[in-house]
Amino acid sequence: MSEPVFGRVAIVGLGLMGGSTALAALERGVAGEIRGVDPAVDDAGSIPLVPLADAAAWADLVVLAVPIEAMGEVMRAAAPHLRPTTLLTDLASVKGPVAELARRHLPHPENCVGAHPMTGGHATGFGHARASLFEGAPCILALSGGEDPYVVDRIEDFWQCLGAFTVRKSPEEHDAIAAALSHLPHVVAFAYALGLPGDERLELAGPGLRDFIRIARSNPKLWCEILLMNRKRVAEESARFGKNLGAITEALERADRSELEKLLEAGRTGVNRLDERTKQRSKRTKPTGERRR
Repeated sequence: MSEPVFGRVAIVGLGLMGGSTALAALERGVAGEIRGVDPAVDDAGSIPLVPLADAAAWADLVVLAVPIEAMGEVMRAAAPHLRPTTLLTDLASVKGPVAELARRHLPHPENCVGAHPMTGGHATGFGHARASLFEGAPCILALSGGEDPYVVDRIEDFWQCLGAFTVRKSPEEHDAIAAALSHLPHVVAFAYALGLPGDERLELAGPGLRDFIRIARSNPKLWCEILLMNRKRVAEESARFGKNLGAITEALERADRSELEKLLEAGRTGVNRLDERTKQRSKRTKPTGERRR
């Protein structure tokens, strides 16, 4: 990259997502300088660790990568130190409540653009961060409508240059999409894992089961907050899933081979649609790390 998208970037929260943002920005030259804020991290390698107030006053861009329950407190603490030209983005998995927090706590909420890279992993902490995390990943920019268009473009450039493929949605649209594509799948995995036997039968489990419940390894405290914040939309998706599961259960109880096969085929068709959409997205996406507008 010929020149950085931002000269000075502060990452608040150096877990898997924030740490990966920092490493990717360094490796790709997206930031001229990076500083990190995380009281739980003692050593971030080449990334200097500084207090939140110092980072907020120093940065051209502040990336908020803290748990959603801490977002309001961090915004309040950073607000007095932000310059009028400082831009902000966040990585929260639920956008409606975060947009409201920005309006309530930030002196210039029009300078804040929410982002949700649809990627991650069950392992947490800076030790698991990697610069390649965002390569080819969808990243939803959640726009409330009051953002400065110039700010939106700058933040979009930032995420694109980290390797992500960006789309623009409203916070409400984002939360509905996240409920269907991320939040409910976690609920289903947790619920199924909850019923696993606790004895030697588990020794007979094959890779299919492990693949299915992999995301149930995620942090329960973190996911509790995410699900509660988006509870209405997750409940709607859960009801839809329950209806489909109920239809399969009824077909089994009736030994209705024709109906059962029809339902299973419809499920496989859903997977095929996902695969096809993923291929189409890959064709539209330019090589990672380039501005796509």
